[in-house]
Amino acid sequence: MIQHLVLLTTKPEVIPSKLEEIMVETRIRLLKIPEVNNLRVGKRVDTTNNPYTYFFSFDVENMDKLAYIHENAVYVQFEKQILGPFVGASKVFDYEMEPGKDVRYS
Repeated sequence: MIQHLVLLTTKPEVIPSKLEEIMVETRIRLLKIPEVNNLRVGKRVDTTNNPYTYFFSFDVENMDKLAYIHENAVYVQFEKQILGPFVGASKVFDYEMEPGKDVRYS
């Protein structure tokens, strides 16, 4: 099982109410993809030490399914309509969650 974590910095013109809309849209759109499990979306609490405005994360069965998600039309549209216009920078992390599993086979 893979945990896919994406940290995002919104563009300066994104006001708090717009961020709330972005978070709702993130939930709505990503939950339309059956391979996305345990979706989490949140906004930062500490603005002093955290440059990332919000995050989303989800579990996916393996790296092949993660690649499928990224090619899925719903995800491509999400990137184009939500992330593209409102996100300035992002960092992506993937973690294997099964103890003892060789990450080469994730």
